[in-house]
Amino acid sequence: LHIADGAAFVANAPEGFYDVIIQDSSDPYTWEEDTGAKVDLPSKTLYSDDHFVNIEKSLGVDGVFSFQAETFNIESDLEGIVEWRQRALDVGFKEARYGSITISSYPTGQIGFLLCRKSEDSPPSMTSVNSRFDDMEKLGQRTSYYQPSLQDSAFALPRWVQRRIYCENEN
Repeated sequence: LHIADGAAFVANAPEGFYDVIIQDSSDPYTWEEDTGAKVDLPSKTLYSDDHFVNIEKSLGVDGVFSFQAETFNIESDLEGIVEWRQRALDVGFKEARYGSITISSYPTGQIGFLLCRKSEDSPPSMTSVNSRFDDMEKLGQRTSYYQPSLQDSAFALPRWVQRRIYCENEN
């Protein structure tokens, strides 16, 4: 665990060193209350081309990058999701999937993340996930929220959201 300037950290990270990078950053922009103008925030650098290139470079061959990717319920956020997903693919990630989770304290009750993989072969199977979860529970290590079906279902999106994020035709 490193608590540091994320952009500087990955810019100086050894190539191919990390297996997983999780970026839980603040929003890259906000809106000016009176005029409605878009205002860039300091964390915008964590959504830039350079930062994504540095993340991809610092991950190993089967590396995974997950980051906070807003809600699909606000149009400007949905535009960001589409843009960031494409950016991840453009810098070399083989897959970038949007997952949705319910968070009651968020204004829309929903927030999402993008799960980006350098190799399409890197995800564990749900059979493997279920087996590890069962083993954990047999050892008395229970969770109050997580269960494997939540992990699997996070990627099941409303059809209109799926079409928009993955640029699918309406036909």
